[in-house]
Amino acid sequence: MTIQRYLTYYCPRILTISKKYRFLSIFILSIFIFLFIIYNIHISIHQNTQQFDDSISYKKSLNLLHKQKVLVPVSINRLYDYQVVCTGNNGILNRTNLIHQISTICKINLNGSLKINLNPTNDFQIRSSLTLKYVKLWKTFNTCSIFENETIAIIISYRDREKNLQTLLYNLLPFLQRQKIFNYKIFIIEQQTSGAFNKGRLYNIGFYHIMKIYKPTCVIFHDVDLIPENDQNLYSCLKLTNHPLHMSANVRFKINGSYTTIYSFLVGGVLTIRPETFILLNGYSNRYFNWGGEDDDMGLRFLSKDICVQRPTTGYYYAGSHSTQIRNENRFKLLFDATLRQDIDGLNNIDQLARVTNTYEYPLVTWITVKWIDKYSSIS
Repeated sequence: MTIQRYLTYYCPRILTISKKYRFLSIFILSIFIFLFIIYNIHISIHQNTQQFDDSISYKKSLNLLHKQKVLVPVSINRLYDYQVVCTGNNGILNRTNLIHQISTICKINLNGSLKINLNPTNDFQIRSSLTLKYVKLWKTFNTCSIFENETIAIIISYRDREKNLQTLLYNLLPFLQRQKIFNYKIFIIEQQTSGAFNKGRLYNIGFYHIMKIYKPTCVIFHDVDLIPENDQNLYSCLKLTNHPLHMSANVRFKINGSYTTIYSFLVGGVLTIRPETFILLNGYSNRYFNWGGEDDDMGLRFLSKDICVQRPTTGYYYAGSHSTQIRNENRFKLLFDATLRQDIDGLNNIDQLARVTNTYEYPLVTWITVKWIDKYSSIS
């Protein structure tokens, strides 16, 4: 229908106006109709967008962003302006009183600084019955009653780091014996899928599997190259509330070198956490391949759930050497929307991405092999 016919039908009076004003009236009415159509299109798009946002569960995270609790930085350098470590007296976990109590009740002499051994003996083979003698040596039954109600799972992500793993275990097992922590199991979670390494997926599938068979009350996520150097750094969740404990704040890379205090935002390396807190965070992201990003993503997950981490005064580690790792070129890009993905990327979708293929019981460790079951790509 032409505009003139439209006007004839709906607005016959307009046509009675003199020719001088008729064109102006038609022009104004046309503008009005055009604006009305644009307005309706805008409303339709807005409604559809709002429906889309709700359907993918972004609403909660967006609300947090509006409250400025969660960072989606304009510059990635701003990421490290945010405080992940608890403020004030809650930031540093001082276990002096607990260590004194353990020493008194369980007759343990924890002196602090340890001398580590970087050269395991030839018969210390993790996947061999030869290590039974070390089980007898390190797993006595003289346990400390303070730890009797605690069950600890130490989860180590792994691939192609035999020397690092051997050295870690050769020092970690007697370390746990010194603390009289015996109700624990060490789980090696090995990635069998070729291509880029994904630590977050290994931790998630390891936790997912272990919670069904072992049901720990305390979980320690442990990088394979970090060796504890202070026996007062308790591998336990005692005295922790819902605050995870970042154990490895001070690291040295040479045996005679000085310690480097890791940047305040970092929560990776060795992280002690209660299972219920890890579930609340939805675990690690599954999308970080190669080296870098997954630990900072976890830091953002802490912020989004209003959880801060504590650091012990005794957290000192030696970092073993290994081959240079390929950097994750997508890590900064992924960090921009990390909190928006938190509720849909983690523990709750790991069963669609990874599967346990085999479980092997050795004298010192439980070895779990894993492969990816999604359409694997090193580019996330």
